[in-house]
Amino acid sequence: MGSTFSSYEIARSGMYVSQRGLFTTGHNISNVNTPGYVRQQSIIAEYNPMKSGNFQVGIGAYIQQTRQIRDQFLDNMYRDESQLLGYSEAKNKIIEEVQTVFGEPSDMGLNAVIDQFFQSWQELSKDPESLTVRAMVRQRGVAFTNAVNHIAAQLDKLQQDINNEIKIKIGEINSIAQQIAQLNVQIAQNEATGDKANDLRDQRNLLLDDLSKLVNTDITERPNGMVYIAIGGTYLVHGEKTEKIKADFNSPNSYFLTAKWEKTDKTVDVASGTLKGLIEVRGDVAGFKGSVENGSVAEGMDADSDAALDSYKFDPATKNLIPEIRKGLNILVNLMVRKINEIHKNGVGIDGSTGIDFFSKIDDTLPFEIGNIQVNPVLDGDDGLNKIAAAATAGLPGDNTVAQQVVDLRRKEFLRTGNLTVNIDDFYNSIITWIGTTGQETARAVENQNKLVNEIQNRKEALSGVSMDEEMINMMKYQHAYNASARVINVIDQMIDQIVNRMGIVGR
Repeated sequence: MGSTFSSYEIARSGMYVSQRGLFTTGHNISNVNTPGYVRQQSIIAEYNPMKSGNFQVGIGAYIQQTRQIRDQFLDNMYRDESQLLGYSEAKNKIIEEVQTVFGEPSDMGLNAVIDQFFQSWQELSKDPESLTVRAMVRQRGVAFTNAVNHIAAQLDKLQQDINNEIKIKIGEINSIAQQIAQLNVQIAQNEATGDKANDLRDQRNLLLDDLSKLVNTDITERPNGMVYIAIGGTYLVHGEKTEKIKADFNSPNSYFLTAKWEKTDKTVDVASGTLKGLIEVRGDVAGFKGSVENGSVAEGMDADSDAALDSYKFDPATKNLIPEIRKGLNILVNLMVRKINEIHKNGVGIDGSTGIDFFSKIDDTLPFEIGNIQVNPVLDGDDGLNKIAAAATAGLPGDNTVAQQVVDLRRKEFLRTGNLTVNIDDFYNSIITWIGTTGQETARAVENQNKLVNEIQNRKEALSGVSMDEEMINMMKYQHAYNASARVINVIDQMIDQIVNRMGIVGR
């Protein structure tokens, strides 16, 4: 059997493992509020026993490792759902801003402005010779053009703001990737001796969670402890190296930005996350004045028949939200303006003038659309009032034929959506309903994803979070074990003292 002196080593190992356990418990307690911290546990194992004759004798214990209590499956699930949450949150935030731009339903919205415009023509049809009513028609026309041009300016600004946000998010992705690469090096160096760099891994995992919310990621860990991160099959982080992403224009002549790999100039395959949501609501299209992809009416269509304009489908699954909204408004404004101009040109003013458009373009190189219409400057001033055409025949007092035709245009069904032909009010209301429905769907998606992500986070916390009650129990356990091992040493001391100093002295 083992010697008496070998018992010292057994007791010493007991004190050592208890001390290490107390260190780990104290570390857990001190990091109870540290973001991303995962509780640690000292794994105690027994030494291989010593052979003593026909028997095996235990020789104590040691700390096999200090491990993290982490479930990789929950980590992966959390990151997958965070991507969808980031995507939904980005879309929902912008759709709320779009709804603010339209301000419907309200007395200040475009629907009210259109209503007031046609009401002014209704009043003109009652008193075609009145200069006061004619001034009201002109003023309500100016209010209409100001309203649609203001919406265009607000949508332009919103797309530019999203552009800037995309640039910021790309910068965040690069920054996080660089930090992960640095932690990869530190972790590999610290774990080269067989230990676990748990605190560094916590920092890295927190960064991986943040990155996963921004963009779709494929994360793998190598045997040396380093993680490799790919986006759409291309590595963003490989070991201690990173591939930088740049914010660059998505096509020639476009001022819209997208994510591209700096080294190859290829577009990053962004499939989810906040970045994808921002690109979709802004529109993954070419952005410039007159861009058909961004919702402008195709060149020449405003001079052709109504059939030249495509039917508007209000696609709920669109990947280009603001461009689709622009397209619907541009179709509405383009056809409405051309119809009114066609009626007005065939009419006659008080001064006998004819062939005058009520609306004109701000920029003649672009079609009639939001941001590019105005009341014809020819109608300005007192002389301009006499040129507003309410009559179909010159010199016929009380003739309201043209004014009534403009009024009737409001109820005429000439706008197509899907297989339906609708009037101006119904078409505009369909746009607003579509925006509202899309907003409800994205808000519901955010709510559902938040619940799912929070549920997974709660499961992670239940497994990996620090419980003060549990740590206090561990503290007491390790304290008693340490004291017991110390007591064993005292007992062995007494036994040795008995052997060395007291045996063989009886009878002296």
